[in-house]
Amino acid sequence: MQQRRSGIRVGVGPLDPVVRTKMAGTGGELDERTLWGAMRALLDRFSRSVDQATFVDDCLDAIVEALAADRGLVVLTGEDGARHAINARAAGRSLGAKEREEISATLVRRAHDEGRTVIWPDADPSAASASVMDLSIAAALAVPIRRPGEQARVHGVLYVDFRDPRRLIEAPQRELLEAAGVLIGSVIAQSQELLRVREDLREARIHMPGAAAAPSLEELLRPTSMEPLRRDVLASAHGDSPVLIVGESGTGKTLLATAIAEVSGRTPVVRAMLGASDDLNTITSELFGHLRGAFSGAVGKRVGVVEHADGGTLILDEVLNLPMHAQQLLLDFTQFGTYRPLGWDRPEPKHASVRVIGATHGDLAAAVRDGRFREDLYYRLAGATIHLPPLRERREDAPGLAIGALRRYDPSRDWALSLRLRRLLVSPALRWPGNVRQLEAVIRRARERAALRDRDAERLTLEDLSPRDLGLDRWPEGLDASGPEPTEAPPTGGLPGRASSIEARRVALDARRDELLAFERELVLDALAKHDGVVARAARELGIPRTSLVSRMRTLEIEG
Repeated sequence: MQQRRSGIRVGVGPLDPVVRTKMAGTGGELDERTLWGAMRALLDRFSRSVDQATFVDDCLDAIVEALAADRGLVVLTGEDGARHAINARAAGRSLGAKEREEISATLVRRAHDEGRTVIWPDADPSAASASVMDLSIAAALAVPIRRPGEQARVHGVLYVDFRDPRRLIEAPQRELLEAAGVLIGSVIAQSQELLRVREDLREARIHMPGAAAAPSLEELLRPTSMEPLRRDVLASAHGDSPVLIVGESGTGKTLLATAIAEVSGRTPVVRAMLGASDDLNTITSELFGHLRGAFSGAVGKRVGVVEHADGGTLILDEVLNLPMHAQQLLLDFTQFGTYRPLGWDRPEPKHASVRVIGATHGDLAAAVRDGRFREDLYYRLAGATIHLPPLRERREDAPGLAIGALRRYDPSRDWALSLRLRRLLVSPALRWPGNVRQLEAVIRRARERAALRDRDAERLTLEDLSPRDLGLDRWPEGLDASGPEPTEAPPTGGLPGRASSIEARRVALDARRDELLAFERELVLDALAKHDGVVARAARELGIPRTSLVSRMRTLEIEG
């Protein structure tokens, strides 16, 4: 049978008998059972697939293997009309950037524009393209890809070609590719929708780096143990230099970083968690974004956290986890404020003005000495360094932190702690390995139990906790949950005398402090109500400057 190697055919019906030839090495007519076995394998992959890029790569591998093709590509068309090969395979490997261009762009364009399967060779020599001849393409096939329910619109093309002149296109091959095109279109459509939802969620999350009821900077600095840090923290809050916050996991580094950013007024505040991957493309995409077609599976554009944070503050969590090969990216940005998203091919880079606040639970200085972290990047990040102490070194703060957490979780009630519970929280028997995060989890659980015990509860007691909540087998000696509650300091009386233990005096002081804050809040609310919410008049009534009253209102969580 005479081979015809020139021309392009737009085919929808059965193939002309002229292109039904024997495949070299098959020993006869093309084995359709082999092809449909490949089809069943694709369906199996489809049913188990949760990742579009992996599925499409698997699909292309199966097609290339079943057809003994030289290469297979999925080319998507963007909203701007540009076409990008999002997946490209050849014999179990990914094609390089140059290899992706070595295809018949004419076949791809025709399949897209005509919305029909296009096959080479056919009987029209005048339709031959230069690329077909130059690349010695013996046979090729391009199948339009549509999304389910959008038959009138073509979103991409499934393309395969053969460089061996003995490899020609037969009807079963075309049918296999058309069926695969339907599967790929379905997966891509579902994946794009999932990516859109995930991206919407991601953008919402990175613009809300803390909890909805995150503590204010004033609340974070209120404990006595934070007094040595107050000057540096406030200086950082009103400055522009990079800040590095270090401390054990759970000490509240991200909360402090968020509070500093909010007080500084440099918004939006965007948070990025580093070190979740050591893949350079993934890290670059998270920081700087990517364009459609920048890498396999990049079916759409992604905006990086740097662009989201332009003009504001970028909080980088766990910077020590950033791999060495990715630290150069961050160094260049912190030095020059310029960056390039993946796939950015313009000569001029993009620019963003961002204040960076880094946080890590590790020792960056030691990592620099060990060669695990770039020294130049360290000095770019550590404009000011703030060390947050672990809770076990400031256990006297635990009752106040617990009260603050309770009132953020449930501001509708005036929560308090029993004296026995306060004594437990400051007990040396508690090591607090999870620090403030662990304390807040324990208190949240205790609040749920208290609400179950009494729907109107406003006071946590030792009965609302269990030793297991704190990693104990039993309560420390002298803190049995049974029996009457110890007598607390009278609400209007004086503090215990100097003969009392430091712990008892501290607990009493915390109780009086809470009472005074409640009294002050009531006083401010009365003054504001008297003057119809006019802060200046209320400040004159209270005998304090207006700015001082505004600050106290913020601390007392009073809306102005």
